[in-house]
Amino acid sequence: MHRQWVRNVQKTPPIKLSITDERFEGRARFLTDRSEHERGMAGIRRKYWMDVPIIVLGRVLTTLGVLRDNTGSFEVTLAQ
Repeated sequence: MHRQWVRNVQKTPPIKLSITDERFEGRARFLTDRSEHERGMAGIRRKYWMDVPIIVLGRVLTTLGVLRDNTGSFEVTLAQ
């Protein structure tokens, strides 16, 4: 993954999240276990079902060595 926020969260896991007027604090954890990552990606495929052909194409191109796999997943645990 090449986005700056990804590197920031990996380096500094405490997070603050704002959704409209609500504020949350928590901790982010990069999922290094492949099964955890796949579970997260399954949720993405369910939510963004219309993009599944593009996701599948990306997997095929990654398998063929045309693209690098730069996918990643985080788990966010919110403070009580």
